[in-house]
Amino acid sequence: MLQTALFQKNKKTKKGIELLEGLTESQEQLAVNLHHLKVVKFGAFKLKLHEENPEAPLSPIYFSLRTSENEGPLTSEVVEIIGQELFAVAERAAIKFDLVAGIPRAGEPFAEVVSRLSCKPLLKFSKETEGDRRKIGVIIDGEYHPGQKVLLIDDLITLAHTKKEAIGVCEGVGLVVAGIVVLVDRELGGTEQLKESGYDLYAVFPLSRLLDYYVRAGRISPEKRDEVMAYIAANR
Repeated sequence: MLQTALFQKNKKTKKGIELLEGLTESQEQLAVNLHHLKVVKFGAFKLKLHEENPEAPLSPIYFSLRTSENEGPLTSEVVEIIGQELFAVAERAAIKFDLVAGIPRAGEPFAEVVSRLSCKPLLKFSKETEGDRRKIGVIIDGEYHPGQKVLLIDDLITLAHTKKEAIGVCEGVGLVVAGIVVLVDRELGGTEQLKESGYDLYAVFPLSRLLDYYVRAGRISPEKRDEVMAYIAANR
């Protein structure tokens, strides 16, 4: 009864105001869409961090944030909604920026939406192969000038390696990174790593908050949430 009462209380909250578990109504609807499209998967998965640490435990949760053009589950409509939420986070955080860049390749469709909504020019990075891993190369599209501030967009953060690669490319040509915005913070330490280096990252969904919402909405069991959060606690 308590769980139901909390959920009903949330639905009475005015649109745009954070709800009890920290999600706005539009974020709740996006969370439902992501679950419905099977963007959120549970099982045992390798992550990008396994490129650096192949012996790391497999993750019990995975986010498939690829578009239908790349054989992923995201429709153009959902990409648009995600972009809107990313832009809303940037606005709430009062990030001042002149340019937008999507971290390749997953962040690029969302960056296009943020660029359009903010009326800020879009930059594009190359992606290069070095040995058995891929890394961010150089800026290959878009006009910029040294001293301009760039907002970096990506799908999620686990650790900070890829974000730091993009930051390095931007700073190498004289740009200033104003902030990084992602859809999901997996809460495995990447945000803290960036903070220690002087960069702020903002997420639409901290993983714990997203899982709490799914439990309250009856979409996953408390046991499944606890399994994922135990993995997070053990691997930070």
